[in-house]
Amino acid sequence: RKLFDDDDGPKYLNTPETPIYKKSAVLYGLDLARRDISKQQQVVVVEGYTDVIGFHRAGLPRAVATCGTAFTEEHVKLVKRYASRVVLAFDADAAGQGAAEKFYEWEKKYDITVSVAQFPEGQDPGDIANSNPDSLQVAVDEAMPFLGFRLKRLYAANPGKSPEVRARTAELAMGLVNEHPDVNVRRLYASEVAMQTGVSSGELMRIAEQG
Repeated sequence: RKLFDDDDGPKYLNTPETPIYKKSAVLYGLDLARRDISKQQQVVVVEGYTDVIGFHRAGLPRAVATCGTAFTEEHVKLVKRYASRVVLAFDADAAGQGAAEKFYEWEKKYDITVSVAQFPEGQDPGDIANSNPDSLQVAVDEAMPFLGFRLKRLYAANPGKSPEVRARTAELAMGLVNEHPDVNVRRLYASEVAMQTGVSSGELMRIAEQG
Protein backbone atom coordinates (compact mmCIF):
# COMPACT_ATOMS: atom_id res chain seq x y z
CA ARG A 1 0.00 0.00 0.00
CA LYS A 2 1.17 3.52 -0.80
CA LEU A 3 0.89 6.47 1.54
CA PHE A 4 0.12 8.77 -1.38
CA ASP A 5 -0.39 8.69 -5.13
CA ASP A 6 2.68 9.16 -7.29
CA ASP A 7 1.29 12.03 -9.35
CA ASP A 8 -0.44 14.69 -7.29
CA GLY A 9 -1.59 13.11 -4.06
CA PRO A 10 -4.83 11.48 -2.90
CA LYS A 11 -7.85 12.32 -4.98
CA TYR A 12 -10.36 12.11 -2.15
CA LEU A 13 -9.09 14.98 0.00
CA ASN A 14 -11.15 17.55 -1.90
CA THR A 15 -14.10 15.25 -2.48
CA PRO A 16 -17.39 16.60 -1.08
CA GLU A 17 -19.11 14.64 1.67
CA THR A 18 -21.65 12.05 0.65
CA PRO A 19 -23.77 9.57 2.62
CA ILE A 20 -20.89 7.11 2.15
CA TYR A 21 -17.88 9.42 2.48
CA LYS A 22 -17.96 11.63 5.58
CA LYS A 23 -14.90 13.85 5.98
CA SER A 24 -15.56 14.57 9.64
CA ALA A 25 -15.12 10.87 10.43
CA VAL A 26 -12.06 10.18 8.24
CA LEU A 27 -8.40 10.47 9.15
CA TYR A 28 -5.97 10.15 6.25
CA GLY A 29 -3.17 7.67 6.87
CA LEU A 30 -4.77 5.96 9.86
CA ASP A 31 -4.48 2.54 8.26
CA LEU A 32 -0.70 2.92 8.12
CA ALA A 33 -0.33 4.81 11.40
CA ARG A 34 -2.49 2.85 13.80
CA ARG A 35 0.18 0.31 14.75
CA ASP A 36 2.59 3.01 15.91
CA ILE A 37 -0.29 4.98 17.48
CA SER A 38 -1.17 1.94 19.61
CA LYS A 39 2.46 1.32 20.49
CA GLN A 40 3.13 4.92 21.55
CA GLN A 41 -0.38 5.56 22.92
CA GLN A 42 -0.23 8.84 21.05
CA VAL A 43 -1.60 10.17 17.77
CA VAL A 44 -0.28 13.23 15.94
CA VAL A 45 -2.99 15.06 14.00
CA VAL A 46 -1.93 17.30 11.11
CA GLU A 47 -3.79 19.35 8.51
CA GLY A 48 -2.87 17.72 5.23
CA TYR A 49 -1.47 14.63 3.60
CA THR A 50 1.91 16.26 2.84
CA ASP A 51 2.40 16.78 6.59
CA VAL A 52 1.57 13.12 7.20
CA ILE A 53 4.18 12.15 4.63
CA GLY A 54 6.71 14.45 6.31
CA PHE A 55 6.18 12.89 9.73
CA HIS A 56 6.41 9.37 8.33
CA ARG A 57 9.62 10.21 6.46
CA ALA A 58 11.05 11.68 9.65
CA GLY A 59 10.47 8.41 11.51
CA LEU A 60 7.21 9.37 13.24
CA PRO A 61 4.63 7.09 11.61
CA ARG A 62 1.84 7.94 14.05
CA ALA A 63 0.69 11.02 12.14
CA VAL A 64 -2.74 11.26 10.52
CA ALA A 65 -4.54 14.13 8.80
CA THR A 66 -8.01 15.60 8.89
CA CYS A 67 -9.41 15.76 5.37
CA GLY A 68 -10.25 19.40 4.91
CA THR A 69 -12.22 19.70 8.14
CA ALA A 70 -11.61 20.73 11.74
CA PHE A 71 -10.77 18.05 14.29
CA THR A 72 -14.16 16.63 15.32
CA GLU A 73 -15.71 14.42 17.96
CA GLU A 74 -15.99 11.70 15.33
CA HIS A 75 -12.23 11.87 14.93
CA VAL A 76 -11.81 11.61 18.69
CA LYS A 77 -13.94 8.47 18.79
CA LEU A 78 -11.80 7.04 16.01
CA VAL A 79 -8.39 7.69 17.57
CA LYS A 80 -9.57 6.69 21.07
CA ARG A 81 -9.63 3.11 19.81
CA TYR A 82 -5.84 3.23 19.65
CA ALA A 83 -4.51 5.96 21.96
CA SER A 84 -5.41 8.39 24.73
CA ARG A 85 -2.98 11.21 23.88
CA VAL A 86 -3.71 13.57 20.99
CA VAL A 87 -1.09 16.01 19.71
CA LEU A 88 -2.32 18.70 17.34
CA ALA A 89 0.53 19.48 14.96
CA PHE A 90 -0.98 22.68 13.59
CA ASP A 91 -2.03 26.08 14.83
CA ALA A 92 -4.72 25.74 17.48
CA ASP A 93 -6.94 28.16 15.56
CA ALA A 94 -7.03 25.67 12.69
CA ALA A 95 -8.97 23.30 14.94
CA GLY A 96 -11.95 25.62 14.60
CA GLN A 97 -13.35 28.64 16.38
CA GLY A 98 -14.75 27.79 19.81
CA ALA A 99 -12.70 24.60 19.90
CA ALA A 100 -11.51 25.03 23.48
CA GLU A 101 -14.82 24.11 25.07
CA LYS A 102 -15.06 21.06 22.82
CA PHE A 103 -11.53 19.91 23.61
CA TYR A 104 -12.12 20.14 27.36
CA GLU A 105 -15.39 18.29 27.01
CA TRP A 106 -13.75 15.56 24.95
CA GLU A 107 -10.86 15.20 27.39
CA LYS A 108 -13.32 14.43 30.18
CA LYS A 109 -15.81 12.42 28.13
CA TYR A 110 -13.27 10.18 26.38
CA ASP A 111 -10.42 10.28 28.93
CA ILE A 112 -7.92 11.77 26.50
CA THR A 113 -5.44 14.62 26.62
CA VAL A 114 -5.13 17.24 23.89
CA SER A 115 -1.85 19.10 23.44
CA VAL A 116 -0.34 21.31 20.76
CA ALA A 117 3.05 20.93 19.06
CA GLN A 118 4.82 24.19 18.31
CA PHE A 119 6.72 25.00 15.13
CA PRO A 120 8.65 28.05 13.94
CA GLU A 121 6.33 30.67 12.51
CA GLY A 122 5.65 30.21 8.83
CA GLN A 123 6.79 26.58 8.78
CA ASP A 124 4.66 23.48 8.70
CA PRO A 125 5.66 19.85 9.41
CA GLY A 126 6.10 19.12 5.72
CA ASP A 127 8.72 21.87 5.40
CA ILE A 128 10.49 20.90 8.62
CA ALA A 129 10.64 17.24 7.60
CA ASN A 130 12.89 18.30 4.74
CA SER A 131 15.04 20.86 6.57
CA ASN A 132 15.30 19.50 10.12
CA PRO A 133 13.41 16.22 10.61
CA ASP A 134 14.75 15.65 14.13
CA SER A 135 12.95 18.78 15.31
CA LEU A 136 9.60 17.14 14.57
CA GLN A 137 10.25 14.63 17.34
CA VAL A 138 11.22 17.47 19.67
CA ALA A 139 8.04 19.38 18.83
CA VAL A 140 5.91 16.35 19.63
CA ASP A 141 7.81 15.57 22.84
CA GLU A 142 7.45 19.19 24.01
CA ALA A 143 3.80 19.62 23.00
CA MET A 144 1.92 21.85 25.44
CA PRO A 145 -1.52 21.32 26.96
CA PHE A 146 -4.08 23.20 24.90
CA LEU A 147 -4.77 25.82 27.56
CA GLY A 148 -1.07 26.36 28.23
CA PHE A 149 -0.48 26.88 24.53
CA ARG A 150 -3.24 29.47 24.30
CA LEU A 151 -1.84 31.36 27.29
CA LYS A 152 1.67 31.34 25.85
CA ARG A 153 0.37 32.92 22.65
CA LEU A 154 -1.54 35.51 24.65
CA TYR A 155 1.59 36.52 26.57
CA ALA A 156 3.59 36.75 23.35
CA ALA A 157 0.94 39.02 21.84
CA ASN A 158 1.01 41.34 24.90
CA PRO A 159 4.70 41.86 25.70
CA GLY A 160 4.41 45.24 27.43
CA LYS A 161 5.50 45.53 31.05
CA SER A 162 3.50 48.57 32.14
CA PRO A 163 0.95 48.08 34.92
CA GLU A 164 -1.85 48.73 32.44
CA VAL A 165 -0.65 46.08 30.00
CA ARG A 166 -0.02 43.51 32.73
CA ALA A 167 -3.46 44.09 34.25
CA ARG A 168 -5.12 43.73 30.85
CA THR A 169 -3.10 40.60 30.08
CA ALA A 170 -4.14 39.04 33.38
CA GLU A 171 -7.78 39.82 32.62
CA LEU A 172 -7.55 38.22 29.17
CA ALA A 173 -5.61 35.24 30.52
CA MET A 174 -8.19 34.52 33.19
CA GLY A 175 -10.88 34.65 30.53
CA LEU A 176 -9.09 31.73 28.86
CA VAL A 177 -8.42 29.94 32.14
CA ASN A 178 -12.06 30.09 33.21
CA GLU A 179 -13.15 28.29 30.06
CA HIS A 180 -11.71 25.13 31.61
CA PRO A 181 -14.32 23.12 33.52
CA ASP A 182 -11.97 21.78 36.23
CA VAL A 183 -11.59 24.21 39.14
CA ASN A 184 -8.30 22.63 40.24
CA VAL A 185 -6.82 23.18 36.78
CA ARG A 186 -8.07 26.77 36.87
CA ARG A 187 -6.42 27.36 40.24
CA LEU A 188 -3.07 26.06 39.00
CA TYR A 189 -3.16 28.20 35.89
CA ALA A 190 -4.24 31.21 37.96
CA SER A 191 -1.00 30.88 39.90
CA GLU A 192 0.95 30.85 36.63
CA VAL A 193 -0.90 33.93 35.40
CA ALA A 194 -0.04 35.71 38.65
CA MET A 195 3.66 34.93 38.21
CA GLN A 196 3.57 36.02 34.57
CA THR A 197 1.78 39.32 35.14
CA GLY A 198 2.53 40.27 38.75
CA VAL A 199 -1.17 40.58 39.55
CA SER A 200 -2.17 39.35 43.03
CA SER A 201 -2.44 35.57 43.05
CA GLY A 202 -5.18 35.78 45.68
CA GLU A 203 -7.35 37.91 43.41
CA LEU A 204 -6.77 35.65 40.40
CA MET A 205 -7.48 32.58 42.52
CA ARG A 206 -10.85 34.03 43.50
CA ILE A 207 -11.63 34.60 39.82
CA ALA A 208 -10.63 31.01 39.04
CA GLU A 209 -12.86 29.62 41.76
CA GLN A 210 -15.85 31.59 40.47
CA GLY A 211 -15.46 29.90 37.05
